[in-house]
Amino acid sequence: MMVEDPLTSTLKVDIDVKVAKEELQLWICTRKLLLKHLGYTVNKVRVASSRKGYHVWIHVNEELTRYEVALLQFLLGDDHRRCYYNFIRCDLKHANKFNILFNRKLDIKA
Repeated sequence: MMVEDPLTSTLKVDIDVKVAKEELQLWICTRKLLLKHLGYTVNKVRVASSRKGYHVWIHVNEELTRYEVALLQFLLGDDHRRCYYNFIRCDLKHANKFNILFNRKLDIKA
């Protein structure tokens, strides 16, 4: 039995640079314009400061597949390493974890 991808309407973007409030607002505005151009409707944006920059949650009205999420986050400027892993996870339909965005990173030593 094939299990369908769970759908989501939240995009998560990791920005590893600190900028002034005006530049961050401009970045958000351009992300909204890009999503609108691609046919999506943004209904909420949440930004949290991180150690290196910002974590951004962009909520859209449309439900998105894993692949759509990975592609849109890449186009929105998400951390490229994170994008790489998300594209790999798209192919792993059984992967429990997808689109991980840490509020804090744990240093675990084996």
